[in-house]
Amino acid sequence: MTIRIAGEQDKHKLDFAARNIYTLPNEEYRVLPSSQKDGDYILEVKTIRLIEPIIRVTVAEDMLTALVSFYPGINTDKKTKYQDVVLHLTEKHKISPGYIKEQPLKDAIELLNDGFIVENVLVCEGTPPVHGKDANIEYLFERPNVKPKLLPNGRVDYKEFTKFVFVDKDQLIVKRTPPDKGKDGRDITGNVIKAIEGVDKNVEVVEGVYSNLEKTEFRSKYNGHIVLSGDTISVLPMLQINGDVDMRVGNQRFEGTIQITGNVQSGFIIEADDIIVEGIVENADLKARNTIVIKRGIKGVINKGSIKSGGNVSVGYCENANISTGGELSIEKYCFNSTIEAASITAAGKDAIINGGTLKVFSTVHVSKLGSKNSGKMEVTLGYSPLLQNKADKVKVEINQLSESLQKISDVLSKLNLQDAKIQSNPKVKMLLDSSEAFKRRLPLLEKKYNDLMKKSVCYTPRVTVEEIIYPGVELKMLNISRTIKSEMTRVEFTYNDVAREIINKPIQNKEV
Repeated sequence: MTIRIAGEQDKHKLDFAARNIYTLPNEEYRVLPSSQKDGDYILEVKTIRLIEPIIRVTVAEDMLTALVSFYPGINTDKKTKYQDVVLHLTEKHKISPGYIKEQPLKDAIELLNDGFIVENVLVCEGTPPVHGKDANIEYLFERPNVKPKLLPNGRVDYKEFTKFVFVDKDQLIVKRTPPDKGKDGRDITGNVIKAIEGVDKNVEVVEGVYSNLEKTEFRSKYNGHIVLSGDTISVLPMLQINGDVDMRVGNQRFEGTIQITGNVQSGFIIEADDIIVEGIVENADLKARNTIVIKRGIKGVINKGSIKSGGNVSVGYCENANISTGGELSIEKYCFNSTIEAASITAAGKDAIINGGTLKVFSTVHVSKLGSKNSGKMEVTLGYSPLLQNKADKVKVEINQLSESLQKISDVLSKLNLQDAKIQSNPKVKMLLDSSEAFKRRLPLLEKKYNDLMKKSVCYTPRVTVEEIIYPGVELKMLNISRTIKSEMTRVEFTYNDVAREIINKPIQNKEV
């Protein structure tokens, strides 16, 4: 008897079928090249055994598909019928008749009855579930970029230092597409496969934004600028002052952005979330919770006026300025004789220079020129955050005050017989006991806060990068280690070596163009 295999010819498959499906010993079969077609093979069987046609069904783990393999009978004229195979699938494998592919199954049975092995025929296929899509939140505006734009040549474009997103009243700013529930599927046995519903997402509004009832469209309540903080969105109205801040305008305090098209004259106070000054700031006090941009520069007098920001500060130039920022200070042109406290300083534009004054910086200074030929002593201190250390100092004061109060209460209570119920019920004693417990609970929290602030206030990898030249007289301090520059040095980087406890330098490699 001769058996062929349908589809791609493979003598190894015929050999596998003889050994493992029909369980024939070697002497009862041979795999031979076909005389009818080059590259084809046949299975020649010589046995007296009667073997019925074999059906093997493989059901996928997800119960969505079933593959059937057919193997012709040996020494029998019995033909396989379509209805018998359907009965086998439905009764033994519990497959629902509605998911059986009639034509592929009939084609396979026809080949089987012609003496062909037919393997892995997809004869049953269920309906997979369509899982729901998560809600989608689409912001219909360009996200703000609060850092200077880094150019391909490594320089910084200070014109792109900060970008506010301005919107008009009733402008559509956010679209929310609700989640889909999805569509259930069914496996080949007819069981329902539940779809996974999409996850909902909400637009968290703080202020200045309103929505429709379905919360699918969000619009600005008024003209202003967008502030994104995590998953929350706000539109803050902007106060624009056309011209100078002077006696005509007076001091300004505003929860939003203040934009000044002119100068800020000496003696005035500006407080806001963000401050933008198109002109010059004289001996004025500017305080912002977020960013300050002074496009022309600061022209001050030593120990008069101040610039304080919780975020980044960008200036064209600064003379005799007092600047304290929790973020980066970016200087476009120059900085002379100024007192600076910042997380980092960048003044790496062409010919940008910092000369004179004192710099206290948490992590990095990136500058074109530092010091000058004829300048005196200049201090650059790195490794500590003045802002965080000031916060830690305030917490330390509170700890000391709390400890002192707790000790005074303890001294008073130690003189009382607290076992006496009458004394315990005294309102003043009860107040002291309650205060003592409250102080004892608060003290460890303050100590933890103090320790956390002190840890965060230290940078163990301070760095000064000088793109062009550093002059003699500049004193670098990194983590209490000092080094005074004795001679001019060009294109050099200074870092702190923790092992040697010294400030080391290495040349800056030229970038490939």
